Amino acid sequence: MKRWLILDVHYLCHRAFHSTQNLTHNQKGSGVVFGFLKSITHLKDEFGTDNIAFCFEHPHLFRRDIYPQYKRKRTTVERTDEEKVLYESLIIQISELQKRYLPRIGFKNIFSYRGMESDDTMARIAEIYKEEAEIILVTADNDMLQCLDDNVSIWNPATRKRKTVEWFEREYKLDPRKWAVVKAIAGCSSDEVEGIKGVGEKTAVKFLRGILPTKSKAYQSIVSSQGKAIVRRNRALVRLPYEGCPTPALVVDEVNRAGWRDVCGMLGMRSIASTPPIATRTRK
Repeated sequence: MKRWLILDVHYLCHRAFHSTQNLTHNQKGSGVVFGFLKSITHLKDEFGTDNIAFCFEHPHLFRRDIYPQYKRKRTTVERTDEEKVLYESLIIQISELQKRYLPRIGFKNIFSYRGMESDDTMARIAEIYKEEAEIILVTADNDMLQCLDDNVSIWNPATRKRKTVEWFEREYKLDPRKWAVVKAIAGCSSDEVEGIKGVGEKTAVKFLRGILPTKSKAYQSIVSSQGKAIVRRNRALVRLPYEGCPTPALVVDEVNRAGWRDVCGMLGMRSIASTPPIATRTRK
């Protein structure tokens, strides 16, 4: 059974941005690309696989069409002039990774679909390929817990912890597929999706397990007509993948040393130029 690393590129690039945002080459930002490429070498060594897919977020999100508040802070946050320059550099570097650098290295599984987030593409891959491959979702987004299955796990690079379906069932005593309902009830603060007032994830879990007292205020809020309406609205926002997400076709990469060296040379990344991903170490 093949092992595939499915990367949340948006998350990994933001993680690199916070640690290497001031790194430049020829007066152009390069820290995000440097941190991202370095993380690839670590991940491929960590899990001993050459199979990797890159999932990018599309600028236009369908979720925002049906719920304008969705991730609203991204577009309304106030930034200083310096922060604006750094943020613009982040966006440019993510785009160049997708369109220029990863293809030049020889990576083939690069996905971005109109209206979809990286989570949607990752979830779709897990849904389609879990019967024929081991899927490791590389992300820190706990919305992805709903994707856990026998051959699907989640690796958080920040905590260096791997979450499995067995872990989830011990932790929550629920089927992972119920996690979307938990999020629909409780909402999602990181995505600015408002849930039922006064009901958090722990309470939502108790409700779904049938151990929340029926006379409690939280229980009555959940089963009220208003609560049910909130859950119906939120399910379309928190369920993965989003309806209509295309199915990516995973193919064999054509990674090569020359491409890796070229990209590292373009950006002055001498420290990683000699340590390409696993796949390139046996190819000229």
